[in-house]
Amino acid sequence: MPRYFINTLGCKVNRFESDAVGMALSSRGWQETQQPAAADVCIINTCTVTGKASVESRNHIRQTIRKNPSAKMVVTGCYAQTEAEEIEKIDGVDAVISHTEKHKLPELIIALYEKGEAHFSEDRNKSCRETEFKGIDVDALGTRTRPLLKVQDGCNAFCSYCIVPHTRGRSRSMPMAEAVSRLASLGARGYQEVVLTGIHIGCYGQDLTPPTSFSALLKRLAEEKAVKRVRLSSMEPMEITDEVIDIITGSPFYCDHVHIPLQSGDDTVLSRMKRPYTTERFRELVTRIHALSPSAAIGADVIIGFPGETEEQFENTCAFLESLPLAYLHVFPFSPRAKTPAATFDGRLDKETMKHRTARVRAIGQTAKKRFMDAAVGTRAEVLVERERDHHTGLLKGVTSNYIPVQFEGDDSLMNQLVPVILDSVTPDGHLTGRREES
Repeated sequence: MPRYFINTLGCKVNRFESDAVGMALSSRGWQETQQPAAADVCIINTCTVTGKASVESRNHIRQTIRKNPSAKMVVTGCYAQTEAEEIEKIDGVDAVISHTEKHKLPELIIALYEKGEAHFSEDRNKSCRETEFKGIDVDALGTRTRPLLKVQDGCNAFCSYCIVPHTRGRSRSMPMAEAVSRLASLGARGYQEVVLTGIHIGCYGQDLTPPTSFSALLKRLAEEKAVKRVRLSSMEPMEITDEVIDIITGSPFYCDHVHIPLQSGDDTVLSRMKRPYTTERFRELVTRIHALSPSAAIGADVIIGFPGETEEQFENTCAFLESLPLAYLHVFPFSPRAKTPAATFDGRLDKETMKHRTARVRAIGQTAKKRFMDAAVGTRAEVLVERERDHHTGLLKGVTSNYIPVQFEGDDSLMNQLVPVILDSVTPDGHLTGRREES
């Protein structure tokens, strides 16, 4: 029985695709291993959204080869799309698979193992030109308690700092009937929560014939109710319409959790980033969601140190973030990416300024997270219990609808179940302890 090892870097879409590859191989008799030294084929699913992600991708490739030089080495993902020539220089790499051929990964991996057929996609090292939604023909299940379902890929936005449209191609959508069917399949297999994901998920349906919309998909899924609840991945501000807000805040089917990329709290910086909204528009969104659902976890992405960011503009960002009812922040120092306009912008900040500003905004995020967690103490929540216990405490662990990690005592029969829990206290390491509510 051949054994495979998958190392996934980057976003939820990458995680979905890795899960799908793993399921396809497992259905053909392969066995997954968590140890690269024990694998016959090692697969690295890479990321290149930042310079750091690219460095980590290269390092993981080299480290895996050192751990098992006799294994076949397959590299895919966004870094493999745009920097294939660099990867091919690494001794021991047997295949570099672009996004255009990612849907064929299981077959290419099997051919590599059985026949020694190395494969290097012809469109590697180029911007992705894919316009058709293609998926690996399995439900991405794996061992996750909350499986992912990718319904959209690619992006048309071309923000001035972002390489994703080059690595992933244009926005394209899974047909709605297929999305409904796949969610139903996951529900039939006993999954309680599914995470709906995509690169620019709010653009869902615009490319289909006839065109449809993200709100139409949300309505249809809520009508079918194939699972107990659906969690939405990141949604761009301009795609979060009043209709979308009403749908996700008006039904327990959708988790009480919204992630909205902000990137800057200064309108001048947003304009230079080519972000098509203002801070006022962002404030209106957050305020409306919070008013309709005060317990909702509202998260945001922030890029620090965009070229030319002045001290005043940075202070505007800090003040703006502190004025919003946010639950957490994902903070990224600016990273220049080849092929993007911002890579050539003047006014790059020095390392010390970047370090100081990044630390300050992360502290704002920690304060927001603590405030949000403290407010949850004493409340009741439905916790989806994971399939394994916490390694340190031995307690059951899971997440609430509004994305709060919770641990509590109970037996294994509660795993993969939605359990009512009274939230008691916040621990120093950032989760809530609770007790099962007695019926």
